[in-house]
Amino acid sequence: MKFPMKFKRAMPPAPQRGMTLIELMISMVIGMFLLLGTLTVYQQSRSNFRVSDSVARLQENARFIIDLMEPDIRLAKYWGISPEPGAIGLIPAPVVVTCDTIDTSAAMLPATTYTAWALNVLRPIQGVDETSGYAHATLGIPCSPRFGAGTAQFQSDALIVRHAAGQPAALQAGIVQVHTGLMQAAIFNNGVAPFVPADPARAPTQTHNVVANIYYVSQASDLDPLTPSLRMKTLIAGGIHQDQELLPGVENLQVQFGISTNNNHNVERYVDPDHAALNIPGVEIVSVRLWMLMRADRMEVGFTDMNTYVTPDPDFNITPCAPGPGCNYPSDHRRLVASKTILLRNTR
Repeated sequence: MKFPMKFKRAMPPAPQRGMTLIELMISMVIGMFLLLGTLTVYQQSRSNFRVSDSVARLQENARFIIDLMEPDIRLAKYWGISPEPGAIGLIPAPVVVTCDTIDTSAAMLPATTYTAWALNVLRPIQGVDETSGYAHATLGIPCSPRFGAGTAQFQSDALIVRHAAGQPAALQAGIVQVHTGLMQAAIFNNGVAPFVPADPARAPTQTHNVVANIYYVSQASDLDPLTPSLRMKTLIAGGIHQDQELLPGVENLQVQFGISTNNNHNVERYVDPDHAALNIPGVEIVSVRLWMLMRADRMEVGFTDMNTYVTPDPDFNITPCAPGPGCNYPSDHRRLVASKTILLRNTR
């Protein structure tokens, strides 16, 4: 017996329900909080990267400039074979050193020429204290700061280093050189050795280029008139003391000398470049202490430097000020202090 087939009636599909307005608003709020958190993390990471990069650049610049100055300072008092700087003479007489800016040596008291000042072999290491000033008539530097690069930084020292270059050089006209032997020595610039020993095998001689460098801080840089820089006047061909920029961002340089008064070559104390102890007969400069204040190459938004920087000089400290006219240390820049004590190699 066959039963008729029964068909099950298909149920209509369930109605589709969308998001209600309240659910949509809650989802948007949650999404905004997540997006805000992501942006906050990104901004913080970016800010931390900029700070880390700025500090790393400052540290790298500090290492660079100290590594540049240290070999030059260590060679102070080196004049080749000759052991006695007082025996070095100017032969022939017309050896001339000139400035690439204004020569103010006429104002020096007692009167002297810039050549004699630049080639003063009896003062292989010398400083100009900030209390004296760059252009002081008796304690300053007779060759003015470079035009177009501002003026020398207020409250900053200058360092003068004089010596023979570390490696012997070939005779060359137009270059200020020193020719030394065991018994005599002379500075010349005509490319002709001033003396030749009768027996060079027993009395050898050497010729070196003369180095006379002046390190100072300028209120401006070659690339930015509002950025201070460490500059150097160095002796080049033709007997010209040429002004060169070493590093922008150096705001202040302080120099102190470690001295020995009893001829034992040990540092007894550190003094400023204008200290009266440096004029005592028999006092020997054994070491040089450098202190530099360096700032980042650009301002940092939202940053204010509230530190007071204690300098080695007891006469003053440095406190950043609000950016504007007359402010040499603007507070919207990050800073780093670098210091190094350098022993002179040729102390004896």
